[in-house]
Amino acid sequence: LFPSMKYNNLCIVIIISLVLLLLTDEVSSASSIIINRRHMLNKLMCASSCSTTLMYPKLSLAATDTNTNNFILNTIDWNAPKSLGLNTERMCDGINDSIRETSWLVTGLGCPSYFSDGFVYQSDEDGAANVPIKGYEAYCRWVNNQRYSGDNKPQCDLICCSVTAQSTITALWRLGYASSSNDEKRSKVYLSTFTTSNDQGGLVISQKDKVLIEKNAPSGDDLRAKCNWYSCMPEILL
Repeated sequence: LFPSMKYNNLCIVIIISLVLLLLTDEVSSASSIIINRRHMLNKLMCASSCSTTLMYPKLSLAATDTNTNNFILNTIDWNAPKSLGLNTERMCDGINDSIRETSWLVTGLGCPSYFSDGFVYQSDEDGAANVPIKGYEAYCRWVNNQRYSGDNKPQCDLICCSVTAQSTITALWRLGYASSSNDEKRSKVYLSTFTTSNDQGGLVISQKDKVLIEKNAPSGDDLRAKCNWYSCMPEILL
């Protein structure tokens, strides 16, 4: 009798241990799924605010004539709902991701959801030095006309995009061309500074572009190797 009882108790203990082990694995797996889903949700929240532009990245980069470019810009919902309430870090993520998706710094295929209605753009480039551009749509159309024209389309290589001060996002990027083209000699390096405002729901209220290197810019890999990730400035210029 007693050996049998001991055997039965041992079996019960083993069974309970196995059940607890399975439950632990399930909880761990569920926690992992929840974390992954939260991560995906955060990414989707940033991406969804630019859904009007993300529909056309391949088409935009393949466009070769002004009429096609204008048509693509007209597909953007310039009155899309704003992405209000983002802190500077999340806004930086959105700016970073949207630039990488559509290269709007050179194509003009922008993301209106991140920019306030009173947005103002300034640059030290010829044609925009002392004439601030008011309105994000007007800025994007200026970009498309000034930078994304001609037979050899420029390419935007985003080197760095970081929060560099309170309410300040800085992006270092390279405007280049096909390596086999003589136009590559016209490649430039820009530093774009975005200012956000809590009074405007965290939206970007201004952008200032500074040309750091006028021509014969270093390659993107060289710039990354020499980039200060806290300031987004190439160390060669510090």
